[in-house]
Amino acid sequence: MHSRRQFLSRAGGAGAVVLLAPHAAFGSAKSRQLLRGGRFDQGVLSGDPTPRGITLATILDDVEGSGGVRLEVARDKHFKNVVARTVIGTNAARNHSVKVRVNGLRSAEDFYYRFETSNRHSPVGRFRTAIPDDSREPLRFAFYSCADYTHGYYNAYEAMAREDDLDFVVCLGDYIYADTQHTRADGTAVRDDKRGEAKTLDDYRAKYALYRSDESLRKLHARYPLVSLWDDHEVLNDYAGSLPNGGLPASDGYTVARRNAAYVAFFEAMPFVPSGRSRIYRALRFGRHAELILLDERQYRGDQPCGDTVGPDCAERQIPRPFLGAKQLSWTKARLSASNASWKLIGNPTLMMPTKAGPTTYAPMDAWMGYPQEREDLIAHVAKVSNVAFLTGDFHTFLAGDVRPQESADRAAAVAPEFQSGSITSQGLGEGQGGVIPGANDANPNTNPALIAALKGFNPWIHDADLDHHGYGIAEVRSDDLKVRFRRMKTIKKRSRERLPDLRWTVAKGQRSLFGN
Repeated sequence: MHSRRQFLSRAGGAGAVVLLAPHAAFGSAKSRQLLRGGRFDQGVLSGDPTPRGITLATILDDVEGSGGVRLEVARDKHFKNVVARTVIGTNAARNHSVKVRVNGLRSAEDFYYRFETSNRHSPVGRFRTAIPDDSREPLRFAFYSCADYTHGYYNAYEAMAREDDLDFVVCLGDYIYADTQHTRADGTAVRDDKRGEAKTLDDYRAKYALYRSDESLRKLHARYPLVSLWDDHEVLNDYAGSLPNGGLPASDGYTVARRNAAYVAFFEAMPFVPSGRSRIYRALRFGRHAELILLDERQYRGDQPCGDTVGPDCAERQIPRPFLGAKQLSWTKARLSASNASWKLIGNPTLMMPTKAGPTTYAPMDAWMGYPQEREDLIAHVAKVSNVAFLTGDFHTFLAGDVRPQESADRAAAVAPEFQSGSITSQGLGEGQGGVIPGANDANPNTNPALIAALKGFNPWIHDADLDHHGYGIAEVRSDDLKVRFRRMKTIKKRSRERLPDLRWTVAKGQRSLFGN
């Protein structure tokens, strides 16, 4: 991997803009010569905003050979006031991906950017740099996960792109699905994924291109910066990344080489530069009031216990096994302790709250519930830190409740609230996910409220639940409170902008339980 810093004078302002292109080779004149042709079918992306910087990315399709792609960053959408301009080299080995970190920008300002070859140009994207560390301004962002291309239309992406005044959006994982879980032939899909299951690097690359063929997703990326994490479906369902076999049966076809190919495709496609080869856990600070602590709950984990199925508990669950892994767990606790932000927000790809389908029946052990040693260790630490909240993905269900030790029914034991943001499209419990809900209906989910009440009885830490709908969360962070809303789409089975009333909560400073302290 090569890198080069190029210093460019800022037009109309003091200081300098610094461009760091980690995936671009600048060693030859050919790499500086603009490519000819190509298409920007996957749109443009910005990511990981800081007060002075941003990562910008695109992928050029339908082009051959090596060469350059020009990037321009400006203060206006007509590009009359350009603050940075450079040529970034790319080639087929990188899937003609282009990525650059731009530093030296002014904080809390809107900028516009575009890429071009010698005769083609990309759509124009927009981003806002983060507020400075000493700012008392509030923060407002969206968080989401689980966007199966086949199961429904991206109505939630369309709604997110139309939100007013977000600072950024957070993907908590399952941005793509390497497998294909639904088809129109079986009656559960609205559109087919004809590529089938991804197994090779080209397959994984094709998945990102397929998902970004949707205009609503491209629109979202062009409007707001993306803060990205992964979960399992970017590689293979339920894989455990620390094991050579992924903790999966041999028939699933998991290999380390396959995992690595999936990681390559992820880093090519997402507007994020890892620390080291594949480290994605990190923290981002936004003014005085918010620190976002982002966890990797897949790469370092051991195998899920109890066969990872819906069923009774098992003794195996009490055998220590890594989830975050010792290094990441230690880092997480240190970040929580060191942060002086008003709110410490944990970007959490899988549920911290337990999930039980009956008094002695557990849902699959793929989340924190399957790893009680690290779970209880982190909970004990969070209990010593004020104003923590978990923002969670993966479970395809809107849930809000308390993070408590073990399976405590005592609301006084809560250490922090948790907000599970549903899914963009992936099948939920009311649609038949996991076969947990009697009478589930993929075409018309309508879970009986009495059944939800019964499930809450088995799971007394859950305050609110919607098992039937899809959407995303909105977090608004201020000095004295954290406001969370769940945006719920009326349907995903046809293209629609209709929404149901939001579910909403306000967490006051010092409040640890949604049931009241």
